[in-house]
Amino acid sequence: MASQNNMESTQKRKIEDVLLSEGKYVGPTVGISMLPMLKQRRDTIVVRPKTEKLKPLDVALYRRGNNYVLHRVLYPTETGYVIRGDNCYTDEIVPEEDVFGVLTEFFSKDKHILCTDKSYLRYARRRVKSYPWRRFWVRLKQKIKNAVKRVLKFFGFKRKK
Repeated sequence: MASQNNMESTQKRKIEDVLLSEGKYVGPTVGISMLPMLKQRRDTIVVRPKTEKLKPLDVALYRRGNNYVLHRVLYPTETGYVIRGDNCYTDEIVPEEDVFGVLTEFFSKDKHILCTDKSYLRYARRRVKSYPWRRFWVRLKQKIKNAVKRVLKFFGFKRKK
């Protein structure tokens, strides 16, 4: 029970504060932007404070408004990073000062994965490289779906609610 109370109080604190006081943040993921690597509320991440300029394929933790975002660095710029989630189709420019953490390891189901493992780095490279094809197929699928909707609407079929 004591560990549960400790976890609850940690969750109420800002992640930045936990990184400063504990040297790392361990917690669940929320959202689908890093699928298939991280599954929402199933996987646990370990984030450490950023101590140096991040490199391509690193996964950065930063704030966007009131939300925490964990996305992959595509490449650094002079003033920050170009970043995208593994399951996203738009790039984001994030200033250096907004990035305060980096993913160092995670637990997916029963597997412990270090972000320095060769197999993980192969996955990350493939995920970044396959982006143009994934984006093409997502857009094509959406165009087909919209065309089918228009045809069905033309013939008087109504969408079930």
